[in-house]
Amino acid sequence: MADKPYYPHAPISNIDTLAKMLGVRSSLLILIANKANSSYVSFEVETKNKQRMVNEPKTILKYIQKKINSQIFNSVEFPAYLMGGIRDPKTPRDYISNAAIHAKAKTLISLDVKDFFPTTQEVHIKSVFKNLFNFPEDVSNTLTKLVSLNGRLPQGGCTSSYVANLIFHNSEYKVVSQLRQKGIRYTRLLDDITLSANRPLSKNECEKYIRLVAGMITKHDLTINSGKTKVEYSKNIASPYEVTGAWVRHGKPKLRKKERNEIRHIVHIVEKKYAENPYDKEYHDLWNKASGLVAKLKRFEHINESKGLRKKLKATLPLYDDQKAETLRVQANKLLRRQARNTLNYNSGTKKSIDKLVYDLGILSRTRPEISKPLKKKIKDSFTGIDFDGI
Repeated sequence: MADKPYYPHAPISNIDTLAKMLGVRSSLLILIANKANSSYVSFEVETKNKQRMVNEPKTILKYIQKKINSQIFNSVEFPAYLMGGIRDPKTPRDYISNAAIHAKAKTLISLDVKDFFPTTQEVHIKSVFKNLFNFPEDVSNTLTKLVSLNGRLPQGGCTSSYVANLIFHNSEYKVVSQLRQKGIRYTRLLDDITLSANRPLSKNECEKYIRLVAGMITKHDLTINSGKTKVEYSKNIASPYEVTGAWVRHGKPKLRKKERNEIRHIVHIVEKKYAENPYDKEYHDLWNKASGLVAKLKRFEHINESKGLRKKLKATLPLYDDQKAETLRVQANKLLRRQARNTLNYNSGTKKSIDKLVYDLGILSRTRPEISKPLKKKIKDSFTGIDFDGI
């Protein structure tokens, strides 16, 4: 695995080649790029008790961004120190894998890039395409417009995580190399940077390494969030000792007993609610939440606990009543008629609707298989060969 991001293909030579790669006409691609700033829907979501602005691309731009991911970014060979937002079937790049690299360290240093996406500037976004991919000026400019919102990296853009991973492409590997020579491990999960050592580091050493990383950040017109900078030592039992939310005091990332008890309690509530009404939407939402938490237990390798709780969830599966069965039958037949008349407009919303319908029919099959199974088969047969993945 390379020490710095590497694009193994020849550069895209012109706009016509780029357009062909993305599956649109050149004139349309330029039009989409020039109108990209008005092609987002903005809304606020609450995360960790604060509001965050999300900018979701509209259908056509989302399609283009997904094609940029599949045709360009997915070809990049990413170094091992970059975690999160990277498609890597062989080696997961999630927050647990990130934490595992630092498990059992004697010293942890946690850093956060302040407002990473909305303060990443256009000049550095363009540098990814021009200096890493070696694309010519017109191709780099067009791609920069397609992945930017008003000259910044949009929180919610399909391409934003990839760009964020590549933004320090010409300097991060040098920092990693210097730290490695001192026995310091470095990883970055988008805006979360972690350094660790197998020995207790002095205050001076910690400050030195923090300055080294901060220099790279400020070089790109970004800043370290000093309020989130943490230095922890394993000998301090009162310290949370977490990396990107995962407890790493021991040999592997684990969930604390308190959190495991909370998951067991939620499954217990599921069992009680199932006896009351397994058809209720609130019950469906509760079951899905519990299922995700049990999957989290398994991902953290709490195998025995996750097996027992998964067995309880399988015995309390959400169900649909006769009224919902009739609603789904009508929706499915309407979809099939539109498909037969060639009046179905394919976009990301259509794909989500079809996926949701097939999912709901799967739930219905638990109680009304005579309705569900024929409809699922007709839908799958009708949409065979249609590529929804790129839409």
